[in-house]
Amino acid sequence: NETFLAMTQAIKIISNTWKSAVLLSVLLSLVIINSENARAKDGKELHFASEEVRKTVSWVKKNKDNRKLPYAIIDKKNAHIFVFDAKSKIVDHGPVLLGIAKSDRIDPKTLNARLSSIGHKDRVTPSGRYVSVFGPDHRGKDVLWVDTKYAVGLHPVANVPGQRRKTRLNSTTSADNRITWGCINVSKPLFKNVLTPLFKPKAGIVYILPEAAPIEQLLANKDKD
Repeated sequence: NETFLAMTQAIKIISNTWKSAVLLSVLLSLVIINSENARAKDGKELHFASEEVRKTVSWVKKNKDNRKLPYAIIDKKNAHIFVFDAKSKIVDHGPVLLGIAKSDRIDPKTLNARLSSIGHKDRVTPSGRYVSVFGPDHRGKDVLWVDTKYAVGLHPVANVPGQRRKTRLNSTTSADNRITWGCINVSKPLFKNVLTPLFKPKAGIVYILPEAAPIEQLLANKDKD
């Protein structure tokens, strides 16, 4: 009887151990699948991104340049923004409206000029690396301030008479996305549901890729912060 009981207990132990091993194997498989799905999603989200965007993401990861903060990469050439969390996982992306002029630097002479006096050639969205924070604009509405010196902000698409900004933002081409004085316009859902919860608690980094200079110049320049 004692031998039989001992054998029964041993069988139970072996059975439980086997079940635990199977359960552990299943859990590990799920973790691997989820990880692969996450990588696949990241790859899918970035598959149409330019080489310069992908190069910037790799550089940020390698150098931990975002300093554990969320960040966004704005591809001016293609009028598109890619938003990442603090761990460099892509959260969302979408089209943007940018300054009319295809230049990377703002003329200092326009610093205190009235918007109406700034000509098309000076309506620039500057390139660079910016530590960006939320704050109110002159109407008290939230804006992600990118270049505070020149009052370049990122905000929901504005309704400016005669400029058809919403139509431009929703068009299938980036050819008509150059319309602003320099600020960056995004869709309201992207601003409210993605950028605000990521950037508002602390801050974030915004990388605006250059149009004229090589991308390496931006990545080598860390004087903006």
